[in-house]
Amino acid sequence: MTPPLDPASLDAQRVLVVAPHPDDEALGCGGLLWHLARRGRLIHVLFVTDGGASHLHSPTWPRARLAATREAEAASALRELGLGSAPRTFLRLPDADLPPHGSPGDAAALQGVTAIVRSVEPDVVLLPWRRDPHRDHRDAWSLVTRALDSAGMAPATLEYAIWLDEIGVADDHPRPGEMERVGYAIGNALPAKRRAVAAHRSQCGELIHDDPTAFCLTEATIERLTGPVETYWRPL
Repeated sequence: MTPPLDPASLDAQRVLVVAPHPDDEALGCGGLLWHLARRGRLIHVLFVTDGGASHLHSPTWPRARLAATREAEAASALRELGLGSAPRTFLRLPDADLPPHGSPGDAAALQGVTAIVRSVEPDVVLLPWRRDPHRDHRDAWSLVTRALDSAGMAPATLEYAIWLDEIGVADDHPRPGEMERVGYAIGNALPAKRRAVAAHRSQCGELIHDDPTAFCLTEATIERLTGPVETYWRPL
């Protein structure tokens, strides 16, 4: 990877951020978003799934309650990043169960996302890594890239990896000649990014305590993703 870049070097006026779940926006690109917000860029955040599958065995937090809470957490996180009034869309597709490619549900989602990208007309799209080892991340990448194709748009893209370095296998990683690794020195955005991550209380083990099988962000994962440099993959 080349030396980290200044976020000001990202030449974008209109940015679409794709978060497979509420919390990926903060973990994956929160620092860059903070810098873009301070420069007055238009930023639209697209939350693909409802996030409701993280605590499936909690007797006090049924899926609908959890999904509503995760939307509220996402709003809090965006405020921490200076994006309290930024436009956002919650697609509310089922967490861990996006509609199969070619199904009626997929067609409806594709139509909706295509309308969003036509409305936003992004210069840059921040996407989850195309082969991140979580099906929702891969499916979200596929859905949005197909929508861009459908809209006849080819903006610059940067892909952030949440789970690649932690649980990825060899085939998940970039192939020779496929991608360039790019880092942005987020500097004084780091405290806001960490507050944004912490705003997702349900995912940090601070809110729900009656599901021992539940997903929870570990301290190691948070530390890995909240360093002074945010890394992305840029297609060659």
